[in-house]
Amino acid sequence: MPTMIEPDAAKPEGQRARGKAQKLQRIRDAARALFIEKGYDDTTTREIAHRAGVGLGTLFTYAADKRDLLFLIFNDELEAVAARAFAEPSNALFIDQLIAAFHEFYAFFAKQPHLARFMLRELTFYVAGVEARRFQRHREQIVVNLAEMVRRAKQQGGVDAGESDLVIGHAIFALYAAEIRRWLANDDSEPEIKQGLVTLRRTLNILITGLAPQHGRR
Repeated sequence: MPTMIEPDAAKPEGQRARGKAQKLQRIRDAARALFIEKGYDDTTTREIAHRAGVGLGTLFTYAADKRDLLFLIFNDELEAVAARAFAEPSNALFIDQLIAAFHEFYAFFAKQPHLARFMLRELTFYVAGVEARRFQRHREQIVVNLAEMVRRAKQQGGVDAGESDLVIGHAIFALYAAEIRRWLANDDSEPEIKQGLVTLRRTLNILITGLAPQHGRR
């Protein structure tokens, strides 16, 4: 009796890879569209699968659940944003280097504030899915990149601190994460990049200059 061969198994490797990539893109596009049209809370995974033209089981091979689909939408783009943000070392003032890097993220989120609000609300501590874990790795890489900026700033004399580069990188990221949530918090308005970065600069300057009394000033 001849052995039955699954259709996908019979396809050449390149064709199979293209098919998977096309399904992934359809799922990503369907999730993005429905989250914008209906809102994250009112969209179901079944609706996303239907619009993408895939079965529910197929959907769950790409994302663990609805929250993981938010990561699926953002991960590739966020990694590209981070690559641009930390592409080249700079000799500018440390605070200017930070603002230039974070400008890339503010500009990215300003293009899709409604989706960004859903992501930042739902996904900060969520690590259950494949895409969620990928997002967490991406976030840690940003901290590593910030730590490298700190290391270079120390060498250039722009930063003088006894703490490790990584600890300072975590502190910078924590301030950025809090500020970008505050910037996006108002659902009734479109966020202004310039205003968001002005506030971020003021907050980061507190970290950089410190709160200790300066010599000769009361």
